[in-house]
Amino acid sequence: MAKVTTIIDIGSNSMRMVVLEKSSRFAFNLINETKSRVKISEGCYENNGNLQEAPMQRAFNSLQSFLNISKALKSRKIICVATSALRDAPNAKSFLSRVSKELGLNIKVIDGTKEAYYGGIAAQNLIDCDRFITVDIGGGSTEFAFINNKKIEKCVSLDVGTVRLNELFFSKGDIEGARNYILEKLKQVTDCGLDVPSTIVGIGGSIRAISKIIKQKNDYPLDILHAVSYTHLTLPTKRIV
Repeated sequence: MAKVTTIIDIGSNSMRMVVLEKSSRFAFNLINETKSRVKISEGCYENNGNLQEAPMQRAFNSLQSFLNISKALKSRKIICVATSALRDAPNAKSFLSRVSKELGLNIKVIDGTKEAYYGGIAAQNLIDCDRFITVDIGGGSTEFAFINNKKIEKCVSLDVGTVRLNELFFSKGDIEGARNYILEKLKQVTDCGLDVPSTIVGIGGSIRAISKIIKQKNDYPLDILHAVSYTHLTLPTKRIV
């Protein structure tokens, strides 16, 4: 890891950046955290998955801003990854090519299994629990990682996300269609050959929103979102890039 490293995560809904400064061989300090809700996948699910011009321009502008911050902080290494929206889009190459040519940034598009794996690794380092499953609900997809005795046994990625569901079903008032679609996709998790653990670890913005609702319902006394427990549901809300 370089002395100062930038990591950028391009999600279907939000784009995040963290800039880290190495303090020792195995430690670092967070010196910047920036978020932009660009919604790069907006309009794509009702257009055969193709990214639309306005969202791509928003994403491009945000990346340009992120890189300016990174440069000002003297970052010597930049890692940029993209997930569901870009891995699904037939026209993703045009966006990737423009960013590479005009901004000098190479974006690595990771598949759903790898995305789930990274979430599992992050949760393992945060949660003191031997057996659990992670759930990361994004704009275009939802990832699951089965963890048992500090090992990731299986990773599953579903084409179920908040933006995708809204465009395909909710915006059309098709609640029953959304319900059937979700239940059908969830069979990939329940039928994967492993028992689903009773402890679920939630990752990301959608889970943070749920945890806020749980806090309000239970009159939670502290104004923090580090960890909220609800029966067998454990919700760590530390951001993961």
